[in-house]
Parts: sequence; C-alpha cells; structure tokens
Amino acid sequence: MKLTPRDYLSWSSMDLFERSKEKWAQVYIYGEKLGTNRGQAFGRTMAESFENDELTGDINLDIVMAKVPRYEIRDQSITAELKDGKKTIVILIKPDTVKKDYSAFQEDKTGPVGAWTQKKVDESGQITFYATGLYLASGKIPADIKLNHFETEKVWNETGGFRIKSNGEVRTFDTKRSMAQVLKMMVRMKRAQEGIEKLCEEILF
Repeated sequence: MKLTPRDYLSWSSMDLFERSKEKWAQVYIYGEKLGTNRGQAFGRTMAESFENDELTGDINLDIVMAKVPRYEIRDQSITAELKDGKKTIVILIKPDTVKKDYSAFQEDKTGPVGAWTQKKVDESGQITFYATGLYLASGKIPADIKLNHFETEKVWNETGGFRIKSNGEVRTFDTKRSMAQVLKMMVRMKRAQEGIEKLCEEILF
C-alpha cells in the first residue's frame, strides 16, 4: 500500500507537485505553510462571504457579488474515483458553486483588470480538473462552465501602503471542456499520483 500525506488528489496538490517537487514535499510532507498575499486574502474573504451569505464590508464588492447567481452547492468538497489499473485514485474538487446534478459549475477569481482573459480561462488547468472530477462523478462533462472575474484595484495611503478593494466590476467568461481535454487530464492525474507516491517512498522509507 502506497503511503501519501493525503488519501486523495486535489488540484492544489497536483499543480504544486508539477511545478516543484521540492516545494510540494515541504508543504505536504513537512507541513510548511504557503504564504498568503493581499490579493489572496481578499479572494478568501469574498469566498467566505459567498458561502455564508454575508456582506464583506466592501460596498462595491457586495454589489457585484449580488449580481452573480449561485447554484445549490456552494464551496463543498466533491469526491470522485479514477481507475488506474487495479488501484483507484480519489479525486477531490471544490468548485465555488455547483449545480446539484453536476451539469454546471462556476469558479470565482479576483484580480486586477486584465488578469483573466478568454484564452486564459479556456486553458485553465484548474477548470479542466474540476470538469474532469464532475465527469468522473456523474458520467457527463458539465455543459455550463463559467469563471467570474471580480476586478480589483489598489488603494494607496499616505505612507505608501495599499489595500485591495473591488472596482465594482465583474466579468463572466463562459468556457467549455471537451472529452479530449478530460481524457488528457485523467492521464495527467494518474501521472501526478504516481509521481507523488514515488516521491513519498523516496523520502519516507
């Protein structure tokens, strides 16, 4: 039996492993915390407000958040199984909001104007990972996939510091995923899981 720090494969784990095996080991084996910048903290505040139906205190953000419809499932972990020979890889996804029949999902992102483009959304590995997880769970690729980009700006103070706030705009990108993209992601998932297991064996045994 393979020993890994998690009994599932998530997007954050796979993405970090593919970018840096050393950094992955520091975080997932040795428990190092990943830093959080102001932009990420702002996005986390927005996500928590969406999940709990609460106001953020940023008037512009609260107004644009009210314009974005939510599905029945919000910020909940969904697991699916990916068969790889005789073993099964548990895939964990956590889209921001998902339709209860898994036919649609939306992901929310924050960032300055231009941080997201149609091309970037269409090529997003995270979106493909989530679509693949829902396909594995339901047998169908979600027909309706959206990424909502809540635009932000920096507000500077007299001392040269700044804070992040909404500029009052949200841009929604519609995107699709094909069976070919889903199949390629499955191969990528299997390869990452195999690599993670091998790395854990090298470090822990």
